Amino acid sequence: MLKTFTIARRELMGLFFSPVAYVVLVVYLLFVGLLFALLVFSPGAVADPGPMFAWNHLALMFVVPFITMALFSEEYRSGRIETLRTSPISDFSIVLGKFLGALAFYCVIIGSSLVYILILSAFGRPDFMPVLTSYFGLVLMGMLMLSIGLFFSACTQHQVLAAISSCAVLVAFGILFQAIGGLLGSIISQPPAWLNTVQRVMTYMSFEPQMQHFSMGLVDTSHVAFFLTGTFFFLMLTYLVLESRKWR
Repeated sequence: MLKTFTIARRELMGLFFSPVAYVVLVVYLLFVGLLFALLVFSPGAVADPGPMFAWNHLALMFVVPFITMALFSEEYRSGRIETLRTSPISDFSIVLGKFLGALAFYCVIIGSSLVYILILSAFGRPDFMPVLTSYFGLVLMGMLMLSIGLFFSACTQHQVLAAISSCAVLVAFGILFQAIGGLLGSIISQPPAWLNTVQRVMTYMSFEPQMQHFSMGLVDTSHVAFFLTGTFFFLMLTYLVLESRKWR
């Protein structure tokens, strides 16, 4: 386990020394600041930061791929992956270490949005329970996003391709599934049972409805299970990709 945390620490430090990381941080703060200004910080409005959290995924699904794109791709390109593989550490520990390092940096990014909560607290009295559940939801969603990005980074040595692939999947979770589910419900007046099931599954797999619940202070175990199961699934896929490369 110590070796896993050593890898995590190396990845975290590598992200902090990368200029891309600071660009990502600035872009995220600007987007969340825009949400805060338009949806939350209005004269006479209720001090409710919920809308700011509910739409965080719109920024994160483009931000996270830049965090994860080099985690394995750069190792392949530079040849350092062979050094890792010949070291006395398992492939899953490597995957877990890189994931934890990226997750720590992700937490720093979403934690930077606390500045807007402090601003709101200076002018109003927000309910802090929804704030806590919102950050809990953001961490869970980030775990799934990072595991998806890590998987695509393990599939190729080209960072741009890894970023584009993970971004496409995250856009599907963030926008497309819900849009398709809503479209199916609107164009068919009396859909058959199987189509209703497809619509419910697509809505369940969408980030926005789940984050809406967290932003209202609700923690649904089905949403927690979705994020944790998805994270484990993509981490295992990443591990299998690394294992398969041993035979090439």
